[in-house]
Amino acid sequence: MTDHSANPAPKENVLSSLPASTPPSSSPAPVTPAETGTASSDKESTAAANPTLPVVEPVESPAPTRPVIRPHAFVVMPFGKKKGSDGTLYDFNAIYKLMIKPALEESGFEPFRADEETSSGDILTDMFQELLLADLVLCDLSIDNANAYYELGIRHAFRKRGVVHIQAGRAYMPFDIFNVRTLPYHITAEGVPDPEFLKNDIQAIARMTKDTWASDRDAIHSPIYNLLSGLKEPDRNSLRTPLATGFWREYNEWKQRVTVAQRQKRIGDILLLTEEIRNPLIKEEAIGEAGKALANMGRNELALAQYRKGLEVNSGNLAFRREEAFHLNRLGRVDEAIVKIENLLNDFPDDSEAISYLGRIYKEMWADSWKNISDKTKRLRAAFDSYHWLIKSIDIYLKGYRIDLNNYYPGVNALTLSSIAVHLADRFDDKKDPDPDIARIRRELPELKGALVFALETKVDEDNADYWTLISLAELRVLTIDNIANVIRSYRKALTASRRNLFFLQASLSQLEILRALDLRGENVQAAINILEEEVNRVSKSDNPPLTGKGKKRKKPTGNSSTGQVFLFAGYMVDYPSKEKKTFPETRENEIRSEIRKKLEKYHAGSDDKAILAGLSAGSEILFAEECAEKGIHVDVHLPLAEAAYIREFVSPGGETWTERFYKIRSHPLVDEYYQMDNIGEAKEGYEPYERNNRWALYSSLLHGIDKVRLIAVWNGLGGRPKDRDARLTRHMVELMRETGGMIETINTSKYIHGFIAGAIDGLPDLSKPAAESGKSKIIKRVPPKSK
Repeated sequence: MTDHSANPAPKENVLSSLPASTPPSSSPAPVTPAETGTASSDKESTAAANPTLPVVEPVESPAPTRPVIRPHAFVVMPFGKKKGSDGTLYDFNAIYKLMIKPALEESGFEPFRADEETSSGDILTDMFQELLLADLVLCDLSIDNANAYYELGIRHAFRKRGVVHIQAGRAYMPFDIFNVRTLPYHITAEGVPDPEFLKNDIQAIARMTKDTWASDRDAIHSPIYNLLSGLKEPDRNSLRTPLATGFWREYNEWKQRVTVAQRQKRIGDILLLTEEIRNPLIKEEAIGEAGKALANMGRNELALAQYRKGLEVNSGNLAFRREEAFHLNRLGRVDEAIVKIENLLNDFPDDSEAISYLGRIYKEMWADSWKNISDKTKRLRAAFDSYHWLIKSIDIYLKGYRIDLNNYYPGVNALTLSSIAVHLADRFDDKKDPDPDIARIRRELPELKGALVFALETKVDEDNADYWTLISLAELRVLTIDNIANVIRSYRKALTASRRNLFFLQASLSQLEILRALDLRGENVQAAINILEEEVNRVSKSDNPPLTGKGKKRKKPTGNSSTGQVFLFAGYMVDYPSKEKKTFPETRENEIRSEIRKKLEKYHAGSDDKAILAGLSAGSEILFAEECAEKGIHVDVHLPLAEAAYIREFVSPGGETWTERFYKIRSHPLVDEYYQMDNIGEAKEGYEPYERNNRWALYSSLLHGIDKVRLIAVWNGLGGRPKDRDARLTRHMVELMRETGGMIETINTSKYIHGFIAGAIDGLPDLSKPAAESGKSKIIKRVPPKSK
């Protein structure tokens, strides 16, 4: 956008991440010949005009199994051919394509230049968003271009770090930036990168961008922030504007789909959609929303993984640091959580939310000392004997509340725990020599109660009062009033704002369970528990309707499905005449079915479990679905194409019998199919829809945690990246599972293929034997069986 005289032609929107096949630090992608003249009109290639330019050969890199998150670099420079004040010619399109872009890619960045934008937003506003939000801005200052200096000034004014300056040919820099380090590069008389120095210049720019990115988060690269030490950098979130419609379109589409997925409890949709966000500038916000959604679904380990991904994008994100500690604590990793929170508070000592999280940790340490004691008298005594943790938690919560009186959460917790401390002290403390800390808490309790009641009663009268405000007042009334009818009204009002969120309801229930276990305010507490439990039961029933989306009766599990196993499956299609790699002889269907059945029986699979497939192709996938349905296991099938297209590609090649079996099993009451296009949208350019389908199925299998997932794979252990699509997709699923850390059960069909002798097939070693032994195997040619 720098050269406003240019009229860039529409191109691929490279605000997005690279396709999954390009790792962040791989060799530069093949370079197309640079266009000369303006970015839009002149089609003559720089390479053709300059035969001395090096030819960059494509380098094939191993494809990662998942999309790669890369920081975003915005390039500020003129477009086309321009002359400097001394008459030197610069071909900026060639400079970008042959040098700057490869250098940024080599250093792990996703480069973007304004003429590569295709979205139809407000171009000027989108450019401002780039300058303000990009992780790195690289500015070419080779000539005195007004637009380039204007944009550089914007970046210097609003961001204190993440700026790299480069230039070629000039002997001096303008006064305002003469003291800013500027990296030189080399060009020829034609204004293109000098082939003699090109490799070294690419490496120098890559090294400088890496060093700039890796520098201390408090490092200052902007001369403005260096000179004006009192200037504060604005919060990145505050820099968002709705006018940048093209810039935020992807986020808005993502948000709509994730909201639906959260309502339907489809974890796989959330994980895949968040992973695939191609605009790194909205990645941070999306990760935060995804983490919150997963936490609300009770998946703390998945939420933790999301927030840690967010910290890779922006290690200084305060909310992500808080949530990392919070979920570590919820997962029982208490020491790690305390260290994370203490480190955060060293950086931000007045962060009320972080202080509240620390208070929660000590509260749970105290509760762990007594909550499993069945005898009520002994339980109460144990709760009092460990009151040192209780007092520490109270004091931390009070500190958090006093820092921010609008944050009711620490205040209500301080009041609740203070009431418990006084309650326990009345039963067990030495009346003649009471503990001074409890005496202090007793004195402060009325003042705290009055402040909270006044603030919350004022707040709940507002039309937009949220669940946590309403439930805070309800919890306060449990502790402070004797009118049960008023308590009931308060909880019922809070339910109107709960959005039927089980996580919200269960969090409120756990608070009341502590009061009930300690015999405090018994009638009020029981009345509140009854209301919340009724709502939990109601929401649970509505979240598990008896009908599927297709109107088929769904068989309800007989036990607690939350403890069930998940069987993920991947396997070969049946062999057919045009199939490139023969892996599943149709004559061996019964043997393969038997082995699938044995794997399920090994884990005692039944109606409490779930099966997930990334397809329903002719062959092992249909066999697996049939076996699961026979055992009463509910089956979710993820399909990469619409039904007709899928049948044509993956079912019909096996013959009419397999097509009939496809329709029969997909119509079974226990089988639901989910189509990629309907649930998560079309695969973005550069993403392979079939491998995407594997990721979608795998992420969907994590509904109970990876420790509950078993991948059953009909797979011959083929190495490398097979050209045959069927073999490649099966291997891809196995690789995904290995990366995720799950358990894999394989069924090797090599033994069923005619001609498998001495441990060799089609030139492949026998993977069932040690390498030294299989290496001695003779390679033999497979001969088709004679007709009977």
